[in-house]
Amino acid sequence: MILIVAISLFACNKPNEMIKQDNLDTVFEFSVFNSQNEDLLDTATTNHYDKSEIKLFYEIDGTLKEVYDPTMDYPRNFIIYKHENEYRIRVFLNYTATSDRPITYIQWNKYDNDTIKAFYERNNNSVLKRKIWLNGIEIWNWTTNGNEYYKILK
Repeated sequence: MILIVAISLFACNKPNEMIKQDNLDTVFEFSVFNSQNEDLLDTATTNHYDKSEIKLFYEIDGTLKEVYDPTMDYPRNFIIYKHENEYRIRVFLNYTATSDRPITYIQWNKYDNDTIKAFYERNNNSVLKRKIWLNGIEIWNWTTNGNEYYKILK
């Protein structure tokens, strides 16, 4: 037992060497309600957004790319789930390094879409969201709001 502990202690090259970890913080959540305060992500709501029609597009180097990877758990980079008394959509935002404020477009259906811009702090091992804009209006800033959520009114 003592031998195992001794080997573990001397396994690092430097006394205070830490294992580097990647941190990818690109998720943001929304609820979506109409002017009658009806939840548009709830399938029980008349004229709700149909999950099969919702698509994300990432703007990369001036070109829109539809997000779809059938090998992923969430092929379209979003998930809709129930949170307390409402439904929310968790969106995995564009974090391309070729833009200082990568853009994600949410196409709710063929008639309705929103634009999300994100500002990230980047270093060798992480991408951390710091500000979010919805349709040109800042809706979230990490220094003033720890709650990574916004209610969209349609």
